[in-house]
Amino acid sequence: MKKLSFLFILALLAVACNTTTTTDQTSTENTEATPVEGVIEVAIINVSGMSCGGCEKTITTVLTELEGVEDAKVSLEYEQAKVKFEPAKVSVDDLKAAIEAKGYGVESIEIITMETPGGETGE
Repeated sequence: MKKLSFLFILALLAVACNTTTTTDQTSTENTEATPVEGVIEVAIINVSGMSCGGCEKTITTVLTELEGVEDAKVSLEYEQAKVKFEPAKVSVDDLKAAIEAKGYGVESIEIITMETPGGETGE
C-alpha cells in the first residue's frame, strides 16, 4: 500500500511538472528525442537484490559519482532508486550499468522529463 501511495504521489508530481502553457508547437524539425543541454530527467529505477541500509548507501554512492547525476535517493523499503540527472551528460544505460556493476538487478526504469526554467522539456 505504501508503494502504491508513493507511486500515486510521484505521478501527480510528474503531471504537475509537465503542465505547460499553450505555445505554438508547429515545428517538426527535430522529432527524435535527443539529449538537450540543461534538460533534467528523473529516473525511477526498480532495483532488486538490496537487503540492508548498506545496499542503499552503495547504490546511492555509485550513482552520485557519475558525471551528470544531480541527486540520487535509494529506498530499500520501496526497492527503488530515484535519480535526478542530465541526459546530455549521462545516459539511462550508464545508470543501469553502474547499479549492475555493484551486483544488483535493474527490473525496470521509468523516465520523467522535468521542465527547464524556460519552459522547454527537450522533447
